[in-house]
Amino acid sequence: MRQGVLRVAVVSPQEVVMRGLTTMLADYPDRLVVTALPSVRSRAPGVDVIIYDTFGLHLADGSDLVHLLQETDAEVLIFSRDMRPDLRVKAYSLGAKAWVSMSVHAGELVRAIELAAAGESLGEREDRLGTVAGLTTREVEVLALITQGLSNKDIAAKLVVSVNTLKSHIRQAYRKIEVTTRSQAVSWAITHGFAPPDENSVESGASVGARMVTDSVSTEQSG
Repeated sequence: MRQGVLRVAVVSPQEVVMRGLTTMLADYPDRLVVTALPSVRSRAPGVDVIIYDTFGLHLADGSDLVHLLQETDAEVLIFSRDMRPDLRVKAYSLGAKAWVSMSVHAGELVRAIELAAAGESLGEREDRLGTVAGLTTREVEVLALITQGLSNKDIAAKLVVSVNTLKSHIRQAYRKIEVTTRSQAVSWAITHGFAPPDENSVESGASVGARMVTDSVSTEQSG
């Protein structure tokens, strides 16, 4: 364990999260102090642990997280919403190694920060979304995007793969979770912790449903 008071930075696109975590951690001045980063592209000099809110991955491409993981000397602790485990999976695919739930109590969060600073495991990988079905990280990403209502064409563009490669991932994922249609896959995903469609990022429910039918038919025909 590192000696002395740890310096912690919070990175979140939401002020309520920034202020909330700063206030929560202020109760432990003998163990840590919260400091501000000049920007998310900062090299974070002197910072021991960066708490990164995964909501940033919902709003952007994750390049800010990659920078923090690769271009700073700080340990990065993912702060994850329980209802968006797919964002946590995306964080892991970018190189993150430790996470805590947004529902964590203050004392537990401080302990997680200390463990992260020491490079010790938090036991987080056992909770990886999709483990129960043996899904790969890519298959989880595909299912998460299907569940969000994206078409095969949109998913392929987002993941930078061909539509044929995407369909192969879909077939493998469907086989593992034992479903045959897109609607069944969405139902399975929501039941197992994936976030339901975001009304702010997709069209109406009717258009999403129609898209599911169309893509399901095209996927099955290609197989």
